Amino acid sequence: MSFNLSFGNIFNLLENAIGVAYQRHNVISSNISNMETPGYKPKDIDFRAAMARAIGSDSQISLSKTNEGHIDLYADSDTHAEAFEEESDWNGVNYVSIDKMVSKMTENNLIYKTAAETMLRKISLIKEVIREGGR
Repeated sequence: MSFNLSFGNIFNLLENAIGVAYQRHNVISSNISNMETPGYKPKDIDFRAAMARAIGSDSQISLSKTNEGHIDLYADSDTHAEAFEEESDWNGVNYVSIDKMVSKMTENNLIYKTAAETMLRKISLIKEVIREGGR
């Protein structure tokens, strides 16, 4: 699969990465919230597979609206990251390991921050080009 790395496609890729990281954060947070729920099996999102689907379909990752006043940017989106039950060891109450969850949360946070910082730098570059082009 060839993916054209034009300026617009890079923005779409970064938007998708932020969207998938956001969804994965919610899934991991839910796992941590259910640490004391008897028999609970943790879920996760395969970041690479979700990104591959997003790139292959040229569509956006859908984000949820938390307030009716928010703009729904991805209303027509049909691609979203699917959570799956992950394999883990029984700890006597359920299958959630706080060490694994903290590790996954840290990894996911790094992905999110990297994508957001890269997007901010691209926007900064555009602003600089506009500012210098006006001279």
